[in-house]
Amino acid sequence: MPVKRTYVIGILNDNAISEVNDVISKYAINTHDTSSHMYFLKHPIDLTLVTHDVIFFQIVAENDSELDAYLKNAINDLDALNVEYVLRDYDTGEFLVTVRYGGQIEVSFDNVKVLKKGTFERIDELKLLSTDVGYCRGFKPSFRPLEGKSIEDKKVLPEIIYLISDSKENLLRLRDNIIQRVLEIDSNLECEFTLFFK
Repeated sequence: MPVKRTYVIGILNDNAISEVNDVISKYAINTHDTSSHMYFLKHPIDLTLVTHDVIFFQIVAENDSELDAYLKNAINDLDALNVEYVLRDYDTGEFLVTVRYGGQIEVSFDNVKVLKKGTFERIDELKLLSTDVGYCRGFKPSFRPLEGKSIEDKKVLPEIIYLISDSKENLLRLRDNIIQRVLEIDSNLECEFTLFFK
C-alpha cells in the first residue's frame, strides 16, 4: 500500500523559491507555496505585500524505504542549491534539516485562569520578531479560545515559537529575550524550550 507524508520547507531567502520548487517538484505531489505570515495573523492582510517563504509538499512512495530514499535525494538536491532552508515533518513537527541553530519555545496556558485581551496578538508578533541575534517564526494553532474569558475548564493548545540563529550562544540569547517577552504578556504563562542542533 502506498505511503504518503507531508513536509514543510521554510526558505530563508524568498528569491530562491523558484529554484527550491524546481527541486521539490521532481519528488513531490501537491506542492503549495504560501507565507508563514498567513498562519498567525488574525486580520485580513494585503497578499501583494507578503512574500512566499513556505512550501508544503507531499511525497508518495510504495513503501517507507522508498519514501525515505526520495526524501534523502530531495535534501541532497536542495543542499546543492546552497540555499538556507529548514525542513520539518508536517505531522510530527520534527525538524529534518536545520541549517542554522534552531529551537522552539512552547508557551503553555495551564496556569492561566483568564486570557488577557491582546494575548494572542502579542504572541503572534513574537512569531515575526527579527533581532540582531536571530529571528522567530510560528504557526497559528487550529483553535484559540476567546480572550477576556475564563479558560479554567478549557484545553488551550500551546503556542509554538520557532527560533533560528547563527550560533548556539545567540540562540540562547534569543531564547532568553523571547521568554522574557512572553512573561511580560502574562506572568502565568509557562515556557518550555527545546534546542535543535545545527
